[in-house]
Amino acid sequence: MKKTALLLFTFFTINAFAQTPLVTIPFERYGDHLFIKVSVDDSEPLDFIFDSGDGITVIDEEIADQLELVKHKVVLNEGTVYGSIIKHNKIEVGGFLIEKNIKVYSTDLDHLEISLGRDFDGILGYDILRHHSIRIDYDNHNFEIYKLGDHPKRGEAIPFKLVNSIPTIEGTVVLNNGEPHPGTFFVMTGAGTTLDINSPYSEKYDVIHKTGEHYSYLVKSISNNETMHYEGWVKSFSFGKQKLENIPIGISQATKGAQAHKTVSGIIGNEILMRYNIIIDLPSKTMYLEENSDHAEGFSINCSGIDIQLSSDKKKVLIHQVYENSPASRAGIKVNSELVSINGQTMNQINMQEVIRLLKEDGKTANLVVRQDGAEKKVTLKLKHLIEQ
Repeated sequence: MKKTALLLFTFFTINAFAQTPLVTIPFERYGDHLFIKVSVDDSEPLDFIFDSGDGITVIDEEIADQLELVKHKVVLNEGTVYGSIIKHNKIEVGGFLIEKNIKVYSTDLDHLEISLGRDFDGILGYDILRHHSIRIDYDNHNFEIYKLGDHPKRGEAIPFKLVNSIPTIEGTVVLNNGEPHPGTFFVMTGAGTTLDINSPYSEKYDVIHKTGEHYSYLVKSISNNETMHYEGWVKSFSFGKQKLENIPIGISQATKGAQAHKTVSGIIGNEILMRYNIIIDLPSKTMYLEENSDHAEGFSINCSGIDIQLSSDKKKVLIHQVYENSPASRAGIKVNSELVSINGQTMNQINMQEVIRLLKEDGKTANLVVRQDGAEKKVTLKLKHLIEQ
């Protein structure tokens, strides 16, 4: 009897030890993105977006030049991205060695920095996942790295398949007219959206006209091209045992890239994913979703009618788009005007993602100062969802 007890104790001790992360590093959450510290060939720590939808490791061209990495010109993403391949690189995350001999691709990321509102140095995804299981703890802002398969099993286990090195899971969208449509969806922690519908799926089921009210806007990807999107609502989106109701969606009109994929229906973005603590394990093709403290938070959409981005020199915040029939258009705000302040805070006192959050507070008032036509103008916007559920 004592021998059996000893064996059981040993088993549970080993099992617990096996679930201890090899390393735990803090991550920075900025808007809908998470940033981890990455070193390339023993560089100082760099700020990389972790994106489970990133099939290749990308480093900003300027940083690659500073590190004197040897580059060879290539064209990526169906001819939409021009950059370089850099061979034989060592990648470390938080000082932990991920890979000794990895291909890294360099390209200009300025357009994404302008859209996001801050500088960053690269994007990393699949090259971590193929070597290690990971857990994203959104509750504590920790990024945990495990040996493949040696991770805790918390939350609902959801099987996935890889398409272009990106995890995809099965889900069902119920449109506003009650039609349920199953599909396969990319899981992308680097996508700052709830759910995006890819253009072939949208055309097949006439999604634009079955989501009630909607408005249009332009979206940037890793290429410097902007593609048209429509914003609408759907009754629900379900995957595994999870069901999210009344969620805003983006409807892509892309003709190239992931959002024009003919067999994948869309993208589950970080506005959904960050409501869970997530484990991704490639060998078992399984992810685990554990509801976290943000799970019950409601979804928000644009309430002002403006889209902002940095100027090309990154010194100003500019009005990039003004939507028709919105509080901003009625107040006479113009495209390319400079946003000077919001609610008494200048753009030096508040980051751009916080401005975006303030402009999504339905029912509240935003007091803006904009500089347009050579003069400063005070504007009061009564914030209201541009489309109703």
